[in-house]
Amino acid sequence: MADPYKNMIPAGTVTIAAGTSTASIALTANPANRKDVLVTNTSNQIAFFKFGTSAVTAATTDTPIGANRDRVFHAGDATHVAAITSTGTANVYFTTGYGH
Repeated sequence: MADPYKNMIPAGTVTIAAGTSTASIALTANPANRKDVLVTNTSNQIAFFKFGTSAVTAATTDTPIGANRDRVFHAGDATHVAAITSTGTANVYFTTGYGH
């Protein structure tokens, strides 16, 4: 089966410098109204994230993204994302776009 994200068309990227307190940011608007988000964790710490509204917060029971990993998720109608770590810090990048 072909990977629909091999040729992902990005709309923009935002970054959260996640730590042990929740932090959130608005996702980049996607003109195609598609909410696929490539989540990239460039640190040696597991990060946890959650999509939602401007009031979204993250907890260590939310979706994990492994250290030095990336993966595409569907964010639905979310406008924001929050991230947190259980220890240390992690730069987590959220690239909005869609597969082609």
